This record gives sequence, C-alpha cells and structure tokens, in this order.
Amino acid sequence: MNFHGSKKYEKLMEDLDVQVFSHCDLSTPTDVKKLDEDYYVNRYYYADIEHKKPGWAPVDGEICRLYRNDKFLFEWKNIDAHSRMITIINHSDGNKYLLFDEDLYGYSVLNLETLQCVHYIPEESYREDDIEETFIWCIPHYDKDSDLIAVEGCMWASPYSVIVLDFSHPMNIVKASEWYDLWQEREPFDYDEYVGDLDLNFVSWEIDTLRCTDLVLDKKVLKEKLVKLRGNEND
Repeated sequence: MNFHGSKKYEKLMEDLDVQVFSHCDLSTPTDVKKLDEDYYVNRYYYADIEHKKPGWAPVDGEICRLYRNDKFLFEWKNIDAHSRMITIINHSDGNKYLLFDEDLYGYSVLNLETLQCVHYIPEESYREDDIEETFIWCIPHYDKDSDLIAVEGCMWASPYSVIVLDFSHPMNIVKASEWYDLWQEREPFDYDEYVGDLDLNFVSWEIDTLRCTDLVLDKKVLKEKLVKLRGNEND
C-alpha cells in the first residue's frame, strides 16, 4: 500500500506545515542544485531547534522548487531534512523524468514534459504496529537499453546495498515488494564474523550485465527475477 496521500500522511503534512514549512524563508535558497543546462532546483531548508530533544534531531525539512531556464515548474516538500536524490533521467520512451525523494522512504517521479507526478512511500515503514523497514533510495542509475534502474542506498543502520527494479513505465509505481535487493546474490555470512567492507556499490551498466563491487549480473536474469517478484505479489 501507499502511505503517500493517506489520511495519516495528510495529518503528518498538516503538522509539518505548521512546525516547518511555514517557516521556510523563500526569499533566499539555502542551496541551488544544478541538474543540467536547462533545469535547476532551489532548496529552502528549515530546522525547528525549539523542538529539539536530547538524543533526537530537530524537526526539519525543506521546500524544493524546480525551474527550467528561470521558469518555475514544480514544488515539493521534503519531510526528511535535505533531499538525497534529485536526478533527471533521459528515458527510452523519449521523455525526461525527475526522480526525487519526499521522505526517508520511497520515491517520486515527475514527467518533465507533462508535469504529471506520482509519489510512493511504502506503508510498511509507517505502521503503528509491525513496522517493517524498507530500502532507502540514494543514488539511481538508469539503463536505457534494458529499462532497468539500479539504486544505491541502504536499509536503516545496515551496510550500503543496491536494488534493481523495472523502470519501463516510470509513472507506474513499483512497490517495495517488487524491488530486488542484490544482497541476495552474495554468499550468506555471519555479521559478527565478517571482516572487510560490507558495502555493495554500483559500478556500471554494461552491454548485457550489471556490474557492482563484487557482483556481475546478467540483465536477462535480473528481469526474470523481477517478473517472479511481481508474480509472487499477485498470488
């Protein structure tokens, strides 16, 4: 299920509008992120230090405004402090898409031609009971030949990893249950006994394969695994 747009999400945003976003100074950006020769994002950050508690981060967030050649196009609010992921993807369908985050979990996609946007925050990570951690997206790497996307990131408080998902139709949300974590391709080991670098990092998309730090995976095999995940979800 999608937490974004739910009643609980709307209540969370109402509270943060009062605590954070209404206080963002929109006259001067705290940061400007250049995306390409046409697009850039002004970011306006605010931290409410009055709500800081011992051992806790302050209530914070940022408003992001997308421009093309100084023309305002789109705005979003990030409820997880600074955005980790703001990337333009040149897709095989001929369109450009902005891939970004509004939360610690999930992802959003904006079609830069139509300005249609979809958002996804896994409900699993916002349950009041039986909370389930989901993968935190950081750096996406799209492969135009296969329409697969590899995303570097992590599960909370664990080593860096890479997930792969089908990005054939960017405006169709791919649920967390359909993301394939490449940790599954490694030999099982005991964390307490393991000595070395645990991180799994993206290296490159190649003609027929995906290369990571210590893995080389066939694209066709990856697609088969993703089809199987979708099938399991539909069972």
